[in-house]
Amino acid sequence: MTENVLSVPAYSSQTGVIAPAEGGTVTIEIRDGSVEIFGDPAGLRDLARWCLALSDTQAPAGAHIHLDPGTIPLAVESVSLMLARR
Repeated sequence: MTENVLSVPAYSSQTGVIAPAEGGTVTIEIRDGSVEIFGDPAGLRDLARWCLALSDTQAPAGAHIHLDPGTIPLAVESVSLMLARR
C-alpha cells in the first residue's frame, strides 16, 4: 500500500497559518444545497495542507484562511472558501 505523507510548517504567532502549495487546482461548487469539492491530486493535497496547518496544536481558536477564486489552489470558477480552527 502506498502512503501519502504531507507536512506543513509549525504554527507561529508571527506568521500565522502557512501551507506550502504544489500549485494544483480545486473547484468548490454549491449544488442543490450541497458543497462539492473537485480537484486534481496536487490541488487536493494543497487543500489538505491548509487543514493540517489549522490543526496544529499551537494554532489558536479562530485561526483561519480565506481562499478566494483564482488564488492557489482555487480555480477562477470556484466559489470562495474559508477554513477555520474552532
